[in-house]
Amino acid sequence: MDKWKIFHKVLGVIFIVVGIISYITPIPGSTLLIILGTIWLIGKKRTLHFFREFLGKKVFKSLRIKKVVEKL
Repeated sequence: MDKWKIFHKVLGVIFIVVGIISYITPIPGSTLLIILGTIWLIGKKRTLHFFREFLGKKVFKSLRIKKVVEKL
């Protein structure tokens, strides 16, 4: 079971790094990779809490991040 935790952490970091690199280039889907990476890295509940606190409640609600995270 510990192997999967390490795998999830590594994969989450890889998704975040690739998302940041592709954010600079005109490749679509970079923000989705960043969100997916944070979900793999810290989990769904912590990701929702992090984005809610980081963006603020109004921006979080207007961007509909909760729906995106729940679908992933």
